Parts: sequence; structure tokens; C-alpha cells
Amino acid sequence: MEKKPTYTAGLVVGILSIPCGLLIAISGWILGIVGIVINTKNKEDHSTTAGLVLSIIGLVLSIINSILGAYIAVNGLPF
Repeated sequence: MEKKPTYTAGLVVGILSIPCGLLIAISGWILGIVGIVINTKNKEDHSTTAGLVLSIIGLVLSIINSILGAYIAVNGLPF
């Protein structure tokens, strides 16, 4: 099976979306969405499953980071 460059790009973007989602929420949002688009665009075989899962995890972490950041901005730290 020949690997296309988009498979590697989808996997790399999925991997990068996780730490970016934890550190800087907006970059995690962007990388997560881009990773999902890249990996679902090339879904003719199952080579993109790992990149898709990592992109979804990165997007979910970005959403959680955004919610917690907004909560802390409104209410302050709890201690």
C-alpha cells in the first residue's frame, strides 16, 4: 500500500493538536479541525484512523481548555 503525503500530514496535525489544545486553546481548535478535515477527506482506507482519533482528542481538549479558561476569567481562581 502506497502512503500518500496527506496521511502523514493528517497524523502530524493530529499529534500536534493535543499539546496545542492543552497549552493554547485557539491553536488546538484550528489544528483539530484541520486534522479532522484532512483525515476524513482521505477515508478510502483505514490508514487515517489514528490521525482522526488524535485530531478529535486534540479538539476535545481545546474545548475543555476554552471552557475552563472562560470560567476562570469570569469567576477567578477558586483559591
